[in-house]
Amino acid sequence: MPKYFSGLDNNFSAINTKEMTTAIVAPIQDSGLVVAAGTYDGVLAGWEFQAPSKNQKDLDDDIHTKKQLSLTFATAVHEGSIRSLTIAGSIKENEPGQLLSCGYDESLKTHDWHKRMTSSGEIRTPSDFGTPVCSAFAPPNSHSTHCLVGFSHGKLCIYKKRDWSVQHVLAGHEGGVGALAVHPSGKLALSGGVVDGKLKLWDLTKGRLAFVNKIDPASTRGGKAKYDPVSSLVWSKDGEFYAMSHGPRITVREVASGKTLLDADMLSQVNQVTLMVGPEGLFVAAACNDGSLPVLAVEDTDEESRRAIMAIEPVDSHLAREERFKCIQCVRDYIVVTANSAGVVSLMDLRGAVNMIMSGDEKPQGGEGDSDNEDSDNDEDLELAVDMIESVQLGTGARITCLSAWCKTTECQLETVSEEIPSFTTEQQQKTDSQEKKRKQETVGDISLDAVALKKARSLVEKAKKLKKKREKNKKKLSN
Repeated sequence: MPKYFSGLDNNFSAINTKEMTTAIVAPIQDSGLVVAAGTYDGVLAGWEFQAPSKNQKDLDDDIHTKKQLSLTFATAVHEGSIRSLTIAGSIKENEPGQLLSCGYDESLKTHDWHKRMTSSGEIRTPSDFGTPVCSAFAPPNSHSTHCLVGFSHGKLCIYKKRDWSVQHVLAGHEGGVGALAVHPSGKLALSGGVVDGKLKLWDLTKGRLAFVNKIDPASTRGGKAKYDPVSSLVWSKDGEFYAMSHGPRITVREVASGKTLLDADMLSQVNQVTLMVGPEGLFVAAACNDGSLPVLAVEDTDEESRRAIMAIEPVDSHLAREERFKCIQCVRDYIVVTANSAGVVSLMDLRGAVNMIMSGDEKPQGGEGDSDNEDSDNDEDLELAVDMIESVQLGTGARITCLSAWCKTTECQLETVSEEIPSFTTEQQQKTDSQEKKRKQETVGDISLDAVALKKARSLVEKAKKLKKKREKNKKKLSN
């Protein structure tokens, strides 16, 4: 509904202004995005979008006039590698909550974004639980009250976020926990094992196991099945779907029916998956060991008619060590944050890849015998598939092991564009009408004709009268 604001001045009459409001989603640079990454050396680093410095503003280059993803902190927080990072949901929807880091030194550390990651607390884990390898807050997006941590010896521990006391310990998995994810409601959680080949659904309100599902074995030796570790688990934002990766396989299921909507093998090991939801539907993107980034449409269809595209092609085997994608997380619509083994953190938009899937242009074009023109066309297709928004590197040779990102919800990112249109009050409108009428009267009174023009006008009037009488006489004759 339009809003009206009135202002009053001593020298002017009251004037109303009508405000026309239009809601648009703020660009990702203004979404409050924060990114945290942990390394093999125990270093915790964070990035935020910041306005350019004074020196950069003086430059004429357009790239320095926009907000840039800048490194805001980098400090060693654990002895050994950081195994997991997760950001809590805050009471304030427009601010990130606490960041929790899980280290190989068997400790948990909390960090506050407002203090630029100064460690605000440390929790020593039970010695017989092993190394904390994965973690997730509950609820993950709104005000988080608990935290679920998975350990290398198989236990799942539920902590109270208020004082970080242990509320409950779940049996977990034999051979260790590989990954876990908390449902958006905060009442359920999924966990996957490292060697037991089990996917478990936990009821966090009652602290007990709700369902167990076996995954397909990778191989069978001596009559014994061997399973790939579950490397990642993720829920869709509405909680109606979940995706997991184990070995080179990606699986997406619907929660209500339990139906498998996608079950596909990639060319190499999948390190992490993320679900993307937009007007075009549901899609899954994967960070692979060979440096590739495939995007697949999640549809209830057979394998032959599956729609997918390789947004980023795999690299040669001898280069894959540095270029392999370790982490991927969707922050909004089709915008994802990735990290590779070389310490490069990238913010990219995969909307182009989704559009290519929907348009049916899924097969890569070009080959060894293509001409230069065709090669240039392929380059344009790659730019359309992946729009690189920002890309930064953490030092030289820093091996990133985990990543976590947060940005405002879509509702909090809505901007209001206002356009003020002057609207006069009734009193002023009447005054304007009277002035307009007076001007018309004055204009009519000022009209004057000379003697020649007046005589000509009278003669024309006389001729018109005579012509009218003549026509009337002709009509009477015809009627008689």
